[in-house]
Amino acid sequence: MAKLKVNSRRRFRGNVERLFLPMSPKSEQFIYIGNMISKDKSIIRLNPNPDGFGETPDTLQAKDFSSDVPRQNTHSVYADDDIGLYVGLWDTESMVETGGPYACDEFMWLLEGECQIRNNRTGAIETVAAGTAFVIPKGYDCQWQQSGYLRKFYVISEHPGEEVPATPAHEGIVIPQQNSGYEDTTGRFFSGMLDSAAFASEQRPYPHNGFAYVQDGSITWTDAQGAAQELVAGDAFFIPEGVECSTTVANSVRLYITVIQSG
Repeated sequence: MAKLKVNSRRRFRGNVERLFLPMSPKSEQFIYIGNMISKDKSIIRLNPNPDGFGETPDTLQAKDFSSDVPRQNTHSVYADDDIGLYVGLWDTESMVETGGPYACDEFMWLLEGECQIRNNRTGAIETVAAGTAFVIPKGYDCQWQQSGYLRKFYVISEHPGEEVPATPAHEGIVIPQQNSGYEDTTGRFFSGMLDSAAFASEQRPYPHNGFAYVQDGSITWTDAQGAAQELVAGDAFFIPEGVECSTTVANSVRLYITVIQSG
């Protein structure tokens, strides 16, 4: 059974380390969040250059672009239509999307290239370059302007039961930093930066859906079968809710994380 620290709305802020890493609870009150074990799920390491990527381009519609329709490719590593959660790799050539309120909360790690995101309300443009994590909030009225090639990892949260908010949780893109992250209007989606010293956890079902990009150091995850994966700087991984696992940080680790609650 997975455990979460009790609070009034199960909000993320102020509890980032316990949120992402399955620490062993000792002396605090916790509530049980049901049986979330799924034998068919596993720890997924993302590959920035998977076999066959780019061979079958995405099917696109002209109405979604203010420019010519570009060539884009998607490699999905995880999809859950019930909660609108999608994780994978995506690339594009030069293009300009049709502007409007963003339909989802999306975390991105840029692997190659740079993009510009225009605020349709103010006209301000923010530029994001490779080696940067950022979030476009759901409901943010913006336009993606792309000059040149871009490749990214993505984590999309587009819950089918949620409307696009009239006012986004943040007016603009969010670049996670120490002591500063992004939380959506429902409290289900959080993105931030996590620094952890050495520790080892007990094996337990992972309580959320979690993505991380390792910026520095290393972290090892071990599944229920005893298979261990060490992830070092430059690696990205995703853990579906309910996966039985334990965690070891030998020295220290810095992660960019995104966590999505199913309920």
